[in-house]
Amino acid sequence: MFLLFLLSSFLAWSISKLSESYESRADFEITFFNFPDSLLLNTTEKRFIKTKLRASGFKFFSYGISPKKLKLDLSNVTLREGRYYLASNTMKPQFEKQLSNNVSIIELEEDRLYVDLYEVVQKEVPVEANISLELSQNHLLDGELNIDPKSVILKGPSREVENITKIKTKQLTFNNLSEDFSDKVELVKPNELINSQISINTVVVSGKVVRFSEKKYTVSIKSINLPEEYRIRMFPNKVSLVCKAGVDVLKNIKDNDFEVIVDCANIDQSNNKLPLQLSRTPQKIYAVQLLKDQIEFVLEKI
Repeated sequence: MFLLFLLSSFLAWSISKLSESYESRADFEITFFNFPDSLLLNTTEKRFIKTKLRASGFKFFSYGISPKKLKLDLSNVTLREGRYYLASNTMKPQFEKQLSNNVSIIELEEDRLYVDLYEVVQKEVPVEANISLELSQNHLLDGELNIDPKSVILKGPSREVENITKIKTKQLTFNNLSEDFSDKVELVKPNELINSQISINTVVVSGKVVRFSEKKYTVSIKSINLPEEYRIRMFPNKVSLVCKAGVDVLKNIKDNDFEVIVDCANIDQSNNKLPLQLSRTPQKIYAVQLLKDQIEFVLEKI
């Protein structure tokens, strides 16, 4: 019973004392934000600031158990003799806004807080997707792979960023694709960028996948650059080709949408064959293949 009363008395006394206001020292860890565009903080920079506060015993007790972090805006940093700093009259109002109403800062032990900042440059570089695509049978990627955004901004010392020409994504594999896809993928920070930053950490890679089919067409062969007073007879005078495209596209393609030519300027008197050239194809097709790559010919004088 005696010990119980003793403990109760001690707790009551402790609460009474902790409720009272005191003046004492407290250390806070600082995190920096809002850097000027041309400056960057040394990645090893970790700063604490010593303060003299007026607060309740409970507050000092809580700071001792779980130290509070304070944020410091560096947008108004001052440069003097090659060093960057913030004056106490700039820091104090910022800190007071982040502390409780019943906590007041009497003074900061440092009139100036020097910050290890260094000048940087900015450079825009393209993003390269490190993507492996495995498409289902009879499916194709419609157009190019889309990367959003297509480029990023590097910010760092000139010696680090000047030789960087692109930023790659992490390896990403898509298997058995038969429909459109979209996925977020992280960027890989080059080892050279020790004190540099990349404007974003991820990009979105997407693509449109379509089902294709094949169709055979027969096209008349045309001649160009035929010598005057001559005509040409071709064997054969038509050629077949296979076109690969989306099913809906193939429905609207006709034979005369293609043009196949022979160039008579390439005639070799010792050879009676001419190569075929595909000079016109419809839009929105993925591939076209001539089933014959040359024809025989005879020149006849008119």
